[in-house]
Amino acid sequence: MAVDFEVKGLIEAQRKCEQVVRDLVGTPILDAMRDSTLIVQAGAKKNLVAYESPEVGGVDSGRTRASYTPEIRLSGDVVAGVVGSNLKTALWQETGTRPHWPPIDALVIWARRHGTTAYLVARGIARHGTRARRPLGRAFEDARDKIVARFERAMKEIIDQ
Repeated sequence: MAVDFEVKGLIEAQRKCEQVVRDLVGTPILDAMRDSTLIVQAGAKKNLVAYESPEVGGVDSGRTRASYTPEIRLSGDVVAGVVGSNLKTALWQETGTRPHWPPIDALVIWARRHGTTAYLVARGIARHGTRARRPLGRAFEDARDKIVARFERAMKEIIDQ
């Protein structure tokens, strides 16, 4: 006795699942990643506030703030969003520094603009280091819910296609 059966809609369901998998590295996810990196970039720039005082710190020339750029990296089926800078000063803003004696020449112009001497600034850094301001880390933490919501919308868009 032979038994035949047919599952109605199986082929369509299989095609839909295959399309969802293809779309996971398609336009909706890429758009969500692009939007997410732009949100983090904007937040990081906002976190670097104008210079207030030696205790508070802040933006001096704006070079570090302007250097933050977003990038989307594709590697096979992996999509990664990166926001970063190619300046050493951005790393120091993010992580702070341990006490060290910085080069005086690097501080002369900054100190003059802020009404102090490079030697006094260098001595303070030698004694205390510099405080981590974490503009990128704080921007990501602040934007986490927006980023999750953006990817949820992208997944809904993929599933609803």
